[in-house]
Amino acid sequence: MNKKYTFLELCESYHKIEIPIIQRDYAQGRETEEVERIRIKFIDNFLITSLIENKEVELDFVYGSILTEVNEDLKLKTFIPLDGQQRLTTLFLLHYFLGIKEGRLAELFPYLVKFTYETRPSAHDFCKQLLEFDTIKVLEDLRFEIVDSVWFNEEWLNDPTVSSMLKVLDVLAKNELLKNTEQQFVNNLLDKNKKSISFYFTDLDQFGLTESLYIRMNARGKMLTDFENFKSEFFKIIRYDIPLLEEVKTKIEYDWVNKLWDYRKEDSFVIDEPFMKYLHFITEMLYYKDAPFRSNLPYESDFLSFKVLNSIYSNKENLNFLIYSLDQISELSKHDFKLLWSNNEMISIKTILADIIEGSSDINKLIILYNTLVFSYHSTNQSNFEDFIRVVRNLIVNTNDNSRREWPRLLESIKSLLTDNNVYKLLATSSNEIKLTGFNVNQRKEEVFKAKLITTLPESKELIATIEDDDFFRGDITNILKTSFTNTEADYESIELENLQYDQVKINELEQIYLGYKEISNNYFNSIWGNLINSGLYTQTRESRLIYDDNYSDHPAILEFSKGYINSGMNIEVYIEKIERDYILELSKTYSDFSKIRTVKDQLYIYYIIHKRVYNKTYDTFFKNSNYNFGWLLKEKGYKTYFTEGIENCVYFPDTNPVFQVYNQQFRYNLGLNESNTLDIEIIGGKKNEPFKKIITWAEPNNV
Repeated sequence: MNKKYTFLELCESYHKIEIPIIQRDYAQGRETEEVERIRIKFIDNFLITSLIENKEVELDFVYGSILTEVNEDLKLKTFIPLDGQQRLTTLFLLHYFLGIKEGRLAELFPYLVKFTYETRPSAHDFCKQLLEFDTIKVLEDLRFEIVDSVWFNEEWLNDPTVSSMLKVLDVLAKNELLKNTEQQFVNNLLDKNKKSISFYFTDLDQFGLTESLYIRMNARGKMLTDFENFKSEFFKIIRYDIPLLEEVKTKIEYDWVNKLWDYRKEDSFVIDEPFMKYLHFITEMLYYKDAPFRSNLPYESDFLSFKVLNSIYSNKENLNFLIYSLDQISELSKHDFKLLWSNNEMISIKTILADIIEGSSDINKLIILYNTLVFSYHSTNQSNFEDFIRVVRNLIVNTNDNSRREWPRLLESIKSLLTDNNVYKLLATSSNEIKLTGFNVNQRKEEVFKAKLITTLPESKELIATIEDDDFFRGDITNILKTSFTNTEADYESIELENLQYDQVKINELEQIYLGYKEISNNYFNSIWGNLINSGLYTQTRESRLIYDDNYSDHPAILEFSKGYINSGMNIEVYIEKIERDYILELSKTYSDFSKIRTVKDQLYIYYIIHKRVYNKTYDTFFKNSNYNFGWLLKEKGYKTYFTEGIENCVYFPDTNPVFQVYNQQFRYNLGLNESNTLDIEIIGGKKNEPFKKIITWAEPNNV
C-alpha cells in the first residue's frame, strides 16, 4: 500500500534509512555541464522556488526494502531505498542546510541522524560528522568551512558522494532566494499536517520480491539521477510516437536491463554505464550515416547530448533502428563468427560487442558491429550475413583513411552492398554499379575479383576465407593470388589481378603455396629472414642504409620464397641450405675474390651465410637484439671488414668499406660502433680466418 511521506516522516518511521553498498554514488553535485543543468532545474528552479512560494510539491515514488533486526526483544526496522536514493540524499542536505541557516539543526538532528550511507566508509563518516557541525560563521562559505574543519578528512574529497554532497550544499548556500529570504522553513518541515515536500513510498517486501529482483529493478546505472533525468528528457524527444514511446519506457526498465546485465562491471549491480555507451555507439553511427561528407563545419563529438539525440531520434526510422539494436544485443552475443585480429588471435562479433559496450572506439570494430546490425535489420536472408560482413571487414581494415570525416561516404558505400542476394553474386555481376567509393582502390578491385572467383569456382571459397583470416594477410590477399602466375618479384607489379585466369589447377597451386607460407611464417619469418637480405624486401636508402619493408608479410620476396620452397619438395632446412649453396656457387662464378664485391646486399648475405655455416651460429645472433635494419660506420680499433672495394651507390663509402651494424628504427651516427649491435664477423678476435674461402668450400658439391 502506498503512503505519502515527508522526509522527516520517513526518518521517524524507521530506526535507520540506509543507502546500501550496492547503490551508486550520489550524483546531483557532479561537476558536468549536463548535471549542472539538471541540478539547476531540480534544486534551484523546483525545490527552492516551491519552498519560497509556499507550494507543496511531490517527488513521485520511492521504492525500498525493510530490513528487520531484533535487538534485546526490540524490532529495529531499517529502510533500504532501492529507487529514490538521489532524491532522499538531496532532501537530507536541504534539511541540514535549513537547520543550519535557521539555527535549529538540533531539532532536526534526531531525524537526520537516521540517514546514513553504507556505500563507502568515507560517505558514512562524512554524514555522521556533518550533523555534529552546527555552527557556521558565514553561511555563503558553508562548503569552505566544512572542508576547513578539523574533523574533515581531506581524503574524503576523493569520494564522489562526499564531493557531490559538498557541491549541493554550496549551491544551497549561494542560492540568492534562500540567502535573501527571511522566511522560516523548519516549522513547516516539522509540522506533520503540512506536506511541503513529499513523495509516495512503496515497500517492495509486501510483494514478496527477492533481493535479486530488487537489484535488477534498480540496475539502471552508475549515476541514477543523471540516468533518470536522461530518460525524462529522452522520452520528450520521442513522444511524437506514443506506441514507440511506451515500448521504450517498458524495455528500458526491464528487457534492456536483462540484455545488458552481463556487461556490467565486476562486482557491480548497475547497468546504466553499458547502456549509455551502447547508445553512444548507435547514435554516433546514425549521425555519420546522414552527415555530409567532409563537411566544412565541425562534426559533433558528444553523442549523448540532447541536441544530438534530438536531431537523430526525432527521425522515426532512426528510433526504430535504436530499439532494434538494443533488442538484438542477446542475438549479437551469440555470434562466434571470428572477424578481427587482436593479440595474435581472431575475435568474434560477440567480443567486438563487449569491447564497444566497454567503450572501445576502434574504428574497425565500430563499422563492423554497426553493419552487422544494419544487415540483420534490412535483409530477409540472414544466411548471407557472413559473406557480407567479411567483405565489409576486408574493405575497412585495408583502407588507411577510415577516419570519421570519411565515414559518411564509407557508410553510404557499404549500404550499396545490402541485398537479399549473396554479396559475392552482387559484386560479381554489378561491379560497375557498386563503386565502394572511399575505400582503398586495390582492395575494391580485390573484392570484385574474389567475388567472381568464388561464384565461378565455389570450391575456392573456403581457401580464400582461410587466407584472408591469416593474421599476416588480414583480408588483403592480392599478392598471394598473383603468386601462381609469377616468376620474379617484378611480376607482381606488372600483373593485373583482374586479368588472372584461375582454374582448379591454379586453386590447388594457391593452396600449396599458402601451406608453404604458413610454415615459414612461424615466429615472424625469422628462420628465413636472413635469406631475404638480397631480395626486394630490403632497400638501400639515400642515407646509405639497408632497411626492410614494414609491409613485409605479403611481400613478393616472401611469397616467391614460399613458392620455391613448396615446389622443391624438400623440408625447409634442406631447402634453405640448398639456396644458400646455390647462391655462393653462382656468386663464385662472377667473383674469384669475394672481398671485391661492392653490392651491399651481397656483402651482408654472404656474412649471414658464413655466420650460420662456417661459425655455426643462429639467425638471432646475427640479427642482434632483434634488430633487422643495417647501417654502417667508419672502422674503429677492434673492428675489421673483409670487403675492400667500398659499397656501390653509397655516398659515404664508395671506395672503402665501413663496419656494419644492425639497428631498429633510427641509426645513431654519433654513438659510434657498438659491439652489441656489430656483426660478429667484423669484431676482431675469434676464429675468423679466411671466411670467404671457407664458405666456398662449404658450398662445393662434394661437401654436400
